Amino acid sequence: MRVAVLGQGSIGRRHAQIALDLGHRPVAYDPAPLSPTLPGVEQVSGVEQASSVDECLQQADAAIVASPSSEHASQARAAIEQDVPVLVEKPLALDRVSAAELDWLARERGVLLSVAMNLREHPGVLALRELTAQGAIGEILSASLWCGSWLPGWRGGVDYRDSYSARRELGGGALLDVAVHELDYLLWLAGPIRSVGALARRVSALQLDVEDVAQLSLELTGGGVAQLTVDYFDRAYTRGCRIVGSRGTLHWSWERQSLTRYDESGAGSPQSIPSDVAPTYRRQLERFLDAVEEGTQAPVPAVYAQQVLAVVDAARRASHEGRRVALVPIPTLREADERDRERLLAWRNDPLTRRWSRCSREVGDEEHVRWLRQTLSDSRTSLWLAECDGRPVGQVRVGPREGEDAEIHVALAPQARGQGFGSAVLVQAGARALADPGTEQLHAHVKAENEASLRAFTAAGFQAAGTAEDGLLRLERRRASAAATALSAR
Repeated sequence: MRVAVLGQGSIGRRHAQIALDLGHRPVAYDPAPLSPTLPGVEQVSGVEQASSVDECLQQADAAIVASPSSEHASQARAAIEQDVPVLVEKPLALDRVSAAELDWLARERGVLLSVAMNLREHPGVLALRELTAQGAIGEILSASLWCGSWLPGWRGGVDYRDSYSARRELGGGALLDVAVHELDYLLWLAGPIRSVGALARRVSALQLDVEDVAQLSLELTGGGVAQLTVDYFDRAYTRGCRIVGSRGTLHWSWERQSLTRYDESGAGSPQSIPSDVAPTYRRQLERFLDAVEEGTQAPVPAVYAQQVLAVVDAARRASHEGRRVALVPIPTLREADERDRERLLAWRNDPLTRRWSRCSREVGDEEHVRWLRQTLSDSRTSLWLAECDGRPVGQVRVGPREGEDAEIHVALAPQARGQGFGSAVLVQAGARALADPGTEQLHAHVKAENEASLRAFTAAGFQAAGTAEDGLLRLERRRASAAATALSAR
């Protein structure tokens, strides 16, 4: 296969070399001249060099995005819009809004989109996954995860101050750069997270404009708790976790290359776990390229990246506001139909819904039936029911689409209010609407005093765009650009 590799820093070169070793034909693009050979990552010979993102993607059978984090979303979008299956280095995007947009775009176009989470191929994480899935330690009650290392020592020959890790505009910082790996495998092992408390700060003398340490306090939906600490300044590389269950404990130490299982009596049974990561990158790329060839599901679907980035977003907010932030599962959207008539009417006539609507009068059944049939038959309009764990939590209407613009309306089920579903539904509905090639922008009108709705729209990526003639605030959200900017690769 012809494999496009966007970015030729250390991780991009690693991907290109593995693609060669697997018998494929890599073609690479990097807007910056290739730096000298990096320790542990040789200059890759036999790789065709392209002069632009578009040239690199032309006639590609698959693509790998290995550029700075700030470029991931735009370059992944470029691949998807050219119908090229793509593997994106972590993080998929800089926030859950952009990640959801990529996820829906790939779904609507039927293009494979996978996220590079190589720790899922590490023998330590795989052993943890097997043991917890088997119930070897019972119900997970608490977990501690950590990863600390010395940022200036990450990339020999490269000034850490010039790396994406140290620069906000390139998507750096301990949360996006390190914590995503630990959060991903925690979610894989222990399930969803219900709430987040966090401190994310720059406390060392390192010259960077992002946080160099983050400490997260997590409440698991299953009832347990977890804590995560990551940093850029630990001179002795340390990584691992301790998971305490109702019938035992698991302790994984990267530096000791061991995983110990403690049974109910407290007796420990250690096993050797090599810490070499090189095989994880090879296996990750093998699985991705196999999925491309066989037309099967992405090894790590984008929905997992959405879950991780939702936690990262919540951690930022929790740290900034000094409070815990609640999370809800990612809602699903289905097309509404005539069977939803009574539910939609009840929601529409709810007193609080009417209070915040443009038209506050109660709607009769006959009028509602006419509206519903007209809406369902209008090709310019979409009407979706948002559901969470099979439970309806709201409805979203997008349209009519006029040129590149469309209006979005949302109404939550009364029992779903005040739980964070508003922004979660808007994130998914906005992403799905903007996956339509004819829709470049969404707008909404919200009463200025409706603070809850304003917060929900803002959290879903909408920005204020003035005041309408009737006194309503206009909010807008544009589709992310498909053009990749010329920034240095990793």
